[in-house]
Amino acid sequence: MLRLFVCIWLPDFIRKKAIDFQKEIMKLPLKAKFVEPENMHITITFLGEIKEEKITTIEKKLDSLSRNVKPFHVKLEGIKIIPNESFIRVIGIEVKDKGELSSLIKRTSELIDGKYYIKEKLTLCRVKKVNDKKIIKEFIDKNRNISLGSFNVKSFSLVKSTLTTRGPIYETVRSFLLNQS
Repeated sequence: MLRLFVCIWLPDFIRKKAIDFQKEIMKLPLKAKFVEPENMHITITFLGEIKEEKITTIEKKLDSLSRNVKPFHVKLEGIKIIPNESFIRVIGIEVKDKGELSSLIKRTSELIDGKYYIKEKLTLCRVKKVNDKKIIKEFIDKNRNISLGSFNVKSFSLVKSTLTTRGPIYETVRSFLLNQS
């Protein structure tokens, strides 16, 4: 069994800005598990534990889908708090586009029976405890319109996640180019 998900990897210039912003969050009075720099991605769908013999079928379906999706542009801007500012469990950055990402998430999930949430975001950390709500609120207000930049999505990847005591290790099983024509 392999633990799998489908994602869009960040280009290096966006990842660098995300890491810099994470460093600012690390200074806040909260306890959190931060996403490792090499693991930063935009999730399309989570598959969970999959039998190895099903991977070829999943790859064929994703390959077929990728040939029917054109590259699209996304912007990473605006702080994203989940579920809300009164009860913070995730701090991330909103991913904005013209609906292409939402469509890709929905189509991919339905095609390969994945779990998804149409809340496009780049997760930076999962919050375990907030020690000073006032300071966190000021930080959110100050960074409400933060921008990490934008990029063209030209591919997505099927990724294996191996859980370890030091955090997950992600390994791309296969990448799928979007239709360039």
